[in-house]
Order: sequence, then C-alpha cells, then structure tokens
Amino acid sequence: MICQKTEAAVFFSAVKRFDLPCLKEEDIMQAVTGKQISFAYEDGYVVNPVLEDISFAIEKGEFIAVLGANGCGKSTLVRLLNGLLPLEKGQLKVWGLDPRQESQLRELRRLCGMVFQNPDNQFVSAIVEEDVAFGLRNYDTPEEEIPERVRRALSLVGMQGYERHSPHMLSGGQKQRVAVAGVLAMEPEILIFDEATSMLDPQGRREVLACLKQIHGMGKTVLMITHYVEEALGADRIFLMQGGKLCKSGSPREILTDRDLLAQAGLIPPLAVRLYHDLRDSGILLDRCPLTSEELVEELCRLK
Repeated sequence: MICQKTEAAVFFSAVKRFDLPCLKEEDIMQAVTGKQISFAYEDGYVVNPVLEDISFAIEKGEFIAVLGANGCGKSTLVRLLNGLLPLEKGQLKVWGLDPRQESQLRELRRLCGMVFQNPDNQFVSAIVEEDVAFGLRNYDTPEEEIPERVRRALSLVGMQGYERHSPHMLSGGQKQRVAVAGVLAMEPEILIFDEATSMLDPQGRREVLACLKQIHGMGKTVLMITHYVEEALGADRIFLMQGGKLCKSGSPREILTDRDLLAQAGLIPPLAVRLYHDLRDSGILLDRCPLTSEELVEELCRLK
C-alpha cells in the first residue's frame, strides 16, 4: 500500500503540470470508472444503439480482457476512454481525467495509449526509430531525451537492432511490436490493445501476446479487446459483452468455464472446457472443469 501511495503521489505531481485544477489525488487511485455509459451511432435519421447502460471499474495494474463477438460494442467502449469517440451519456473517469473536458484530452491520450488492429495504419515514418519517436515530438519532448526513450521502448518489445529498418519490411508480429513501442515511448499508464492480434498469423499473435504479458508485468494497466477466448485466459478479469451490454464481469475461470453463458454471447469455450463437457456427456467425470490444456492433462492423469 505504501508503494501504491508513493506511485500515486508521483503521478499526481506529474499531471498537475498540465494545469488540471479539477483533478484530486484520490481520483487516480482507480484507473478507470464508468457509470451508466450509453452510446449510439447516427446514420441520417436512424439511431443505432451500440452501448447501453454500462458501469464498471478497473483497478490500477489490472489486466482486463474485454471479450465478445464481433459487433457487441467492445471497441466502441474502449474508444471512449481516450476521447476517440465523444461520451454521450453517463460518467467516465480515466486516472481522474474526464474525456468530456477538451482541456484534458491531450494528457488523457498520452496516459491512455492504444494499439489498433492493423499496424500498417499506425505508421507515419519510413524508419522504425523515427516512427517510435513521432508521438514524443508531438508532445514536445526535449530532443535530448528522445533517443533514450526510443531505445528503451524498442528494447521492451524485443525490437532493439531494428531502429533503421523500414516498418513495412517487417513481419506482422514485428510491425505490431513496433506499434506497441511507439505507445510505450509515451510512458502511458493504461495500454489498450484493440483487436491487436486479429490480423496476425499464429507466430505474430504469440509475439504480441508475450509483449502484452511483459507490459502487464511492469505494473501497467492493460485492456485487451478480443473475440478469441484463449487470449483472455491470462487476464485478471474478463468483461463479457453481448449486444452492447456488459453481461458479466468475473475471473477467467468463472467466465470461460460457463458454457451456457459463452453460448449466449456467441462464443465457443476454450478447448479444455469443451473436452471436459464432451467427456462428461459420455459418462467420464473429471473432478473439476479445466481451463487450460495443462489443467486438462492433470485431470486426465488423476482419472488413471
């Protein structure tokens, strides 16, 4: 607790440089709070509701997987966090900052970094190190600090040695890791991965997921938007979304072993859970429902 208080005090002191008089130190002890959030897209005279009355809270340092089928509203939800979409109804605070306040958006977007689905759409330079430095220069970072922050960010994602490479000549996983480095260089407190693995091959997905795990291990708050249930296994909590609503929040074991709940959300359980139910339906009962392949092997060994 002493460490958490000290970190909060340091963060609060840094944010005060941006002249945000409404910000109180106690506001930043929780990373994100949302209350009764609703959102709709308008197409001419037609209003298409996307989010409906969503409330949630995310603690500092948590790894949250926002899980749901395509079109359930999960990407819309996280794009409200850093003001990429305007908040229409409800209340939202991100590190005590309000996305509705124009004066707070600049710092909010630095503190809440986002990695998108297609890495090619995020590159603005023909050289890796220049691309990673782009955001730093936009935020008027002293030029003498930039090389070290770029070096550190590339090292964190395992891309040191690629500084002079062209991003477009890299593999899909390498491109996405460079995109992550560009976000990390800004020293955000929250990282959002918005379907960041959906366009990658299996090797690229493994690279990005390993990078995500390392970032969370550094104490960063991580939100991962995905429709792959296996990617949610390592999360602290899962927000399960269906039809624009947050239908349940809970641990991976609580959410991913509930076959009926996942079916209602249009998702298929992990392989170990499916095999557990197949065995049970055929009369072979395991002591518990395994969540991972390793747990499934343990349960099968107990049968013997």
